[in-house]
Amino acid sequence: MKFNDLAWAAFLHYYKSKGDKKYVKLFRDKAFLTKLRETPWDVPYEEFETKILSGFLNSIGLRLSVGKRSGNILAEIIKLRHHISSLQGIRLIDCDLSNEDLLQNIRQIYTGLSAVDRLWVTGISKIAHTLNESLFVVLDLKISKHFGLHGQADDYIKWLGIAQQAALEVTKDFQELGLPGSPEVFLSEKLGHSNYGCQKSLARYIDEYFWLTTSENLPVPPNWVPTSP
Repeated sequence: MKFNDLAWAAFLHYYKSKGDKKYVKLFRDKAFLTKLRETPWDVPYEEFETKILSGFLNSIGLRLSVGKRSGNILAEIIKLRHHISSLQGIRLIDCDLSNEDLLQNIRQIYTGLSAVDRLWVTGISKIAHTLNESLFVVLDLKISKHFGLHGQADDYIKWLGIAQQAALEVTKDFQELGLPGSPEVFLSEKLGHSNYGCQKSLARYIDEYFWLTTSENLPVPPNWVPTSP
């Protein structure tokens, strides 16, 4: 994957999502996310329901009802707190996906969230993304089918391997282009997300690319080479 492919997806997603306002609103709320990840038992039930279930998760069309299922998700996050804490600071691009301790933490989080009724693979991976947006990449059913994944924890780990390879390719190309900073910082600044206190992660931009090209089946524009007059 080339950096221009990622940039095309980022700009297109920005306009399709009208600025991705729900995502930016959630991920600039650092105090809430820190509490959810470190001391989830301190998160008020109503706040979790408003910000995660109604404001973020249901935006994908799952339409989970509030109340019991929302409580189940928060209760599961509380039970998974040790595994969530162990993954803080770990990023997709440089994590070791052969490290068994890392993989076990990922499996425990994915399997635990899988126990919530009707959450399914997209919901599971979106909740995981809120728990570490630099590591977990959202996976939907069309992408799962495209790559022959079947919804188990080890299938999600395979997906992270695919996304990691894309992240490495994009970053290498970005550096070879001589652009400043990193792909995620560059794009977040160009799109104005940084101005609102939200720097999207590379994992999020990789998610947008695969959603547009695989789930939405949009073709990546060909490279444009200027010709002499």
